[in-house]
Amino acid sequence: MPGLFMKIILQESDLAYERILDFHERIMEVIATTDSDLVLDFSNVSFTLDSAVIGELMKFHNNLQEQDRRLILENTNKLTRTVFRLNKLDTILHLSP
Repeated sequence: MPGLFMKIILQESDLAYERILDFHERIMEVIATTDSDLVLDFSNVSFTLDSAVIGELMKFHNNLQEQDRRLILENTNKLTRTVFRLNKLDTILHLSP
């Protein structure tokens, strides 16, 4: 159904390198058990994302896109937006203001 979404508010600890597998499993479980778009809220994340997290976001995006669903990134900080823009990821990922 259009307009439906599942929102997850991320914490910095969710994105720590040593927890990347937990992050992957948690989000993939949500993708597998819901039929809606997925919103990841980065309002509690102050640092920029490393390549491991960006790789996971692309996996989530691809998985959702195959199901005609979207991954929406919300409340990303300025530095993260700049990294996305420089790597042209802002043309692939849905960034909300």
